[in-house]
Amino acid sequence: MNPDAKLTDEVNRLLEGKGQVLFHQESDLTMNRRFGRSYLICTDRLLITASETDIVAEYPLSTIKEIKVDELVGGGRLSAVASDGIHHLISYSNHMVPHFAVIARLITGHIQGRKIEMPPRQKHGFCPRCGAPLPERDTACPKCVPRLKIFTRLVSLTKAYKGKVITLMVVTAFGVVFQVVPPYLTKMIVDDVIGRKDLGKLWLYIGAMILAGVLYLVMRLVNIQLNAWISARIVADLRSRLHAVLQYLQLSFFNKREPGEIVGRVMNDTGELQQFLVEGIPFLLINTLSFIVIGAILIKINWILALLVFIPIPVFVFGSKWFWGRLTPLFHRQGSAIGHMHSMLTESILGLKVVKAFSQEQRRVSQFDGLNTSLAGTYIGIQRVYGSFNEVMYWVMSVGVAMVWLFAVRQIVGGSGLTLGDLLAFVGYIWLFYGPLQWFSVILNWMSHAFTGAERIFEVIDSAPESYNDPEAITLPQIRGEIEFKDVHFSYERGKEIIHGISFRIARGEMIGLVGKSGAGKSTIINLITRFFDPDSGEILIDRVPVKNLNLSQLRKNMGIVMQEPFLFNATIAENIAYGMEHAGFDDIVAAAKAAYAHDFIVRKDDGYDTMIGESGAKLSSGEKQRISIARAILHNPPVLILDEATSSVDATTEKFIQDAITKLIKGRTTIAIAHRLSTLRNADRLVVVDDGKIVEIGSHDELTKKQGVYAKLAESYSQITALRSVVWGG
Repeated sequence: MNPDAKLTDEVNRLLEGKGQVLFHQESDLTMNRRFGRSYLICTDRLLITASETDIVAEYPLSTIKEIKVDELVGGGRLSAVASDGIHHLISYSNHMVPHFAVIARLITGHIQGRKIEMPPRQKHGFCPRCGAPLPERDTACPKCVPRLKIFTRLVSLTKAYKGKVITLMVVTAFGVVFQVVPPYLTKMIVDDVIGRKDLGKLWLYIGAMILAGVLYLVMRLVNIQLNAWISARIVADLRSRLHAVLQYLQLSFFNKREPGEIVGRVMNDTGELQQFLVEGIPFLLINTLSFIVIGAILIKINWILALLVFIPIPVFVFGSKWFWGRLTPLFHRQGSAIGHMHSMLTESILGLKVVKAFSQEQRRVSQFDGLNTSLAGTYIGIQRVYGSFNEVMYWVMSVGVAMVWLFAVRQIVGGSGLTLGDLLAFVGYIWLFYGPLQWFSVILNWMSHAFTGAERIFEVIDSAPESYNDPEAITLPQIRGEIEFKDVHFSYERGKEIIHGISFRIARGEMIGLVGKSGAGKSTIINLITRFFDPDSGEILIDRVPVKNLNLSQLRKNMGIVMQEPFLFNATIAENIAYGMEHAGFDDIVAAAKAAYAHDFIVRKDDGYDTMIGESGAKLSSGEKQRISIARAILHNPPVLILDEATSSVDATTEKFIQDAITKLIKGRTTIAIAHRLSTLRNADRLVVVDDGKIVEIGSHDELTKKQGVYAKLAESYSQITALRSVVWGG
């Protein structure tokens, strides 16, 4: 349910006498599936659909069994499964899918008498200010980016280096002072030396001009050194902070983001920000001061001519607003395209064997070229906008200079008091004033890049982390390993429920085998136990304490996971076995390796336990990686063990080694094992059969085989596959 949606006064009037409103949701489609308003309302007695002016249908809650979510092209529909059939209630667009998924669950839970948990506010899919679609739900709108807020936040990054920043600003101010001296000295030379034919002061003015130039050079060199150091440190700190934040974010953050996009935020976006810090902020500081000082000097020399110089400024201000509005969406598109290219390039390199095996080189080349062409088109659009704006601004400023010459020459010839020295100084100051103004479009370019990148960076930094530091979290004296699911519902995406109200209990020290077809929800159950994701409703208990209330670090440290594709780091074998147990002694590492039947193949390698295994364990076979993963779990010694398809990708000989290692590993632990090979589950105390997100059977192998249900069919299919392998392999 969306708390922001309000029932209109007319609808509230129609509901009089219909009971107390419990839940309601506004749709963006009418009952005729046209864009407009309609409502689904649940009272304590009725389920009601209504337009803006009329109640369309009423259904007694006592006749309804559940609310179904139907996926349609471009949107969805809610239907009520009632005792007299199925009734189609209300339709909605894709934008409203998350909202109606929630209200469907709430109404179904209320009808079935389950405990109702009100969900958090649904994320916005459209900008609440301008109504434009957002790149991702609840992200900042590219058209409405709070630029001042972002700029203030960027400046706040310099607080750690306050002393150097203050020094930089002082040096910048002196640089501006020395920069504006030469044009005034030019006026003095023309009026005092040339006009009065007095060479006595010439060397004084020339010396002062050279000294001002030298001091300006020194200030600029110091400015460059300080700014380079400050910007490099800020960006290094920001990258470290981004990496640290990513370690603690919920896995749901990464579900809809490609790895290349995340890498792009850490590297490319911070790179754009560094360019702005190195070149953009000094430009702003120097030229803001210059505008103020030079503007005051121009007014002092001749305020009428100064007004002519200031004429292009309003044109620039309004032009820059147009410029910014056109460029920001293009920069967002460019950043997204670069992220996609990173991901595709990574896939092309890591998946090269698969590409070659299926002779898909040309297809891969075409896919990459398509992304590359799209990126090039975006870049062309950026350069067109930027180039056009810059040239128009140069023409406007040239008109301003021409007007100054026109009026100044007339005043000098007419004897109004304006001297030739005044005019030459004025022209010198004009270009000091207009020069930065001409290149201000460049700073807008940098600023647009930086703000777009900063927006993406701050989105990551501001994302809600996992609750590691929850002060109210419960820390148990010891986790024993009793696990219970109570009516758990879960969906990775709102509207597409994966787990449908499962309930079961695992006793301490019991081994449970999760059995089912691919996509049935087995790995999702594991993800919920480890709290990689939180359920939409229902409870998961560890030792009779809700998982969401437990100290997250304690929970994870007391769970060992052996995955189907174990991830190993680019480090030594010993370091990978001891991962998470950095203080383990070498004897403990060797003992764990022996228990995992990994010691023999390790010592046969040239560097033994000091062997570097390469990126993702590239120098090891699948079986070797799996046994190191098991050794890691043995050394970890957790009370709860999770085996996720631990033998699915190895040969029969290696499987025997792994099975023997697992037999040792599971003793005295609560174990949850997923396996397609039913032989892997021969030691299981009970089997839990999962089908389409529901638990359909629980029992031992013999009990379930006798029932001739879902498990029996799976076992029969497995037996047929095993027999076929024996024939093919000559077994």
